Amino acid sequence: MSQLAAAQQVKPLTNGAEWWSLTIQPTDTDLCDAVLADVVIPLAAQGRSWGAQRWFHTRCMDPAHPFIQVRILGSPRVLDRLESLMRALVDQAAPRLGELQTSEYREDAVPTRWDYGPVSPRAESDLAKYGGAEGLALAEEVFELSSDLAAWATSRFPKVNSRSSLAALLLFDAGYAMMRGPRSPVWADRRAISWDFYWDSHLRSCTAGSGPQAAHMRNALTSQLAPRILPAHRLMAATASEPAVDNWRKRWSRAIDTYLYRADKVRASRSAQQLTVYQSRLMLNRLGISVRDEAGLGLYARSWSKEREADFLRMAP
Repeated sequence: MSQLAAAQQVKPLTNGAEWWSLTIQPTDTDLCDAVLADVVIPLAAQGRSWGAQRWFHTRCMDPAHPFIQVRILGSPRVLDRLESLMRALVDQAAPRLGELQTSEYREDAVPTRWDYGPVSPRAESDLAKYGGAEGLALAEEVFELSSDLAAWATSRFPKVNSRSSLAALLLFDAGYAMMRGPRSPVWADRRAISWDFYWDSHLRSCTAGSGPQAAHMRNALTSQLAPRILPAHRLMAATASEPAVDNWRKRWSRAIDTYLYRADKVRASRSAQQLTVYQSRLMLNRLGISVRDEAGLGLYARSWSKEREADFLRMAP
């Protein structure tokens, strides 16, 4: 895990680079963490050492169809080498993980100065979601940082449930960085909403898929979790006290603050709140946490504060 973090460096994106999209499907959703450890992380680390320019991953947590998708940006020569390495890693992992089905494709990277022209349906969707080509390129930098963070976290906290406290802290950090980060005064949109409005909107976005029952679900979840907030905060404080957690939280907060500052500068056509929620949701996805569970963690994050964290840490033995 330290190998992946140590290999990280900022590289200028070069012409002729392609995106390699690799999907790895285990037989069981419980194996996704092992796929990450045995295949994805070594692949990403080696890709960096060979000159790959960007990488990130996402998860599908559908029990009937679990998979991890990896995206790596690099020259065709580098991607050819990574394809061979991937096959070797999959074969090596087979005795422990069983059969891993893989599928892959490549597509040209979207130039940051792209204005129009044919792109893949995926690229078209991402361009719309993140506010254009420059906005997408900035978002992908944060995707990489959050993928590195998730790779570390899945090693430090081996069970998905044990990552909940970290996830709640990261949700808090993203919202706080948006509204109170060092560069937040530069973009008025970042301070245009209240803390309560942000978290009300976050909860609505988490339950949007519930249709007519969404409002009932929000009310029930809020009532159900109210007695659990204090115990959850104690666990969050214990997690926050770890030096490695503190380091990653600072990196994550800086990344969100800088991302929003730069997104404003390139006039990405999305609000600061939208961009922050998108990044937070992907961060938790990479930790193996569903949108449904994110809703509850958002309630813990909403009632957290810098002052409360400091109080808990002062009381720690």
